[in-house]
Amino acid sequence: MVYLELERRGYDIGYLRTREGWEVDFCAVQPLGKSLLVQVCSDVNSPETLERELRALQSVSPLYPDAASLLITLDSAPPKIELPKNIQWYPAIEWLLNKNME
Repeated sequence: MVYLELERRGYDIGYLRTREGWEVDFCAVQPLGKSLLVQVCSDVNSPETLERELRALQSVSPLYPDAASLLITLDSAPPKIELPKNIQWYPAIEWLLNKNME
């Protein structure tokens, strides 16, 4: 769903693999240059799952300083820990319905 929505919004979409072998689900770039780094996960209630999703974003975000880093989940409540300042969390339903959440 997230891939299709990024495509509908006009992004060129790829993925990234860090030097450590971690993956960022989507690296999305609009023709005008707006960039997103996006991790998608069904739920991040497990500390191990949340850590896995965040470490990939944190690893690549210095290489893409102008890109917004997003964590999109099916959860309706935010993760139980405070996220790094450069990472924004969105519940999937809200992100899908509001194209300004980028």
